[in-house]
Amino acid sequence: MRFFLGSSLLIKNGVVLLVRLLWTVARLLGGAHPLQTGKSGRGREPSGRAPVRVRRDWDDHRIGTVRWSDLGKPRWDMVSGGTQTRAPQPFVHGYVMCDKVKGDIAHSCIHGPSPHNIKVCIVQKDNSRQVWDYLMKIVGSRPPRSHFDDR
Repeated sequence: MRFFLGSSLLIKNGVVLLVRLLWTVARLLGGAHPLQTGKSGRGREPSGRAPVRVRRDWDDHRIGTVRWSDLGKPRWDMVSGGTQTRAPQPFVHGYVMCDKVKGDIAHSCIHGPSPHNIKVCIVQKDNSRQVWDYLMKIVGSRPPRSHFDDR
């Protein structure tokens, strides 16, 4: 009896695996698999409301949050916004209107009427994998420090 129950369980698991495999093949043939539609999660554009955590400098402890749709012109750079501090390595920076930042970042609006565009630093450890993977699709891999020596 024990052998019979064990073998029926194996058959049931085998059938489940076969059905899953056939379903995946059918989706691939029909063009509806997540790998073909771009809806697999990694490298997919975050929704416009997705939070992006930003800082003014790469090592600043004050972190704010902006919506993905409010972030503009992401690129690699070694010079921060505000104090124009040079970082020890390239970091992703972008621009956002100062009134769109939620939280405490190093910005005071002293130099002009609000709102205005400010440069922010986007650090990998602060953000979700989806946000970071999509940023990497936009800006490409990190350039060497020598790329910024003439600036």
